[in-house]
Amino acid sequence: MASFLEARSRCMDMQEVNATFCKIVDPKPGECILEVGCGSGILCRQMTPNIQPNGHMVGLDISPHFLLEAKKYILQEDAGKYITFECGAGESLPYSSAVFDGAFAARLLLHAQDPDAIVREMVRVVKPGGQIVVMDWDFGSVVVDHPERELTRRLLHWRCDHHGGDNWSGRQLWRRMVVAGLQCLSVHPVITVVHSETDGLTQSLLRAAQVSRDGGAISTDEFNTWVNKLKERFQEKTFFASIVYFIVKGIVA
Repeated sequence: MASFLEARSRCMDMQEVNATFCKIVDPKPGECILEVGCGSGILCRQMTPNIQPNGHMVGLDISPHFLLEAKKYILQEDAGKYITFECGAGESLPYSSAVFDGAFAARLLLHAQDPDAIVREMVRVVKPGGQIVVMDWDFGSVVVDHPERELTRRLLHWRCDHHGGDNWSGRQLWRRMVVAGLQCLSVHPVITVVHSETDGLTQSLLRAAQVSRDGGAISTDEFNTWVNKLKERFQEKTFFASIVYFIVKGIVA
């Protein structure tokens, strides 16, 4: 999975989303910043230049296996002195209150059992005046140019509601941040448009067809029809799809 995340981060659409997210987080030199749900540490590594020379990134993840891989990647990039990876749950962060200058979570809350608890914990460990930034996609915002409209709607709706977590998480982030008491909230939608078979969203759509077939939402014949039409459009260079990621930023009171 770590290798998959690293490869996916190199897709053009994922690079665009990650670059925008890092720009909005905008850590400053000397700050100590926490990422909750760091995975293989992609965003921690990407933001490291911003906090140098005296700052520090802390990446926390519930999976010790992810953290082993994350530590290998920072050694490869000689970023070890600026990043620490630690194991723990976002719903109960293993830190004292008001110890970080800021915190962020990207593509995490949609997978969490209690996302509100994670946001509350992020608020607790960040100093007053520090910022919290969260991001998730909204799979309900996916559009695909496909001739089989009814089949496309059925496939995408099943994937959205039955696979891979709460895929409406992007549209819920504003409410979660308001409930957590964050101030000066702002929302930043990132619309990615893809045309290539190698883009991250495209791979997610092909996977959506597979899990919809396996879940009984579409038949094998419908799966073949849908995927073959996408492949035709890849070859014709007429493929078009899009999704919205929502980024919400707020300040700790």
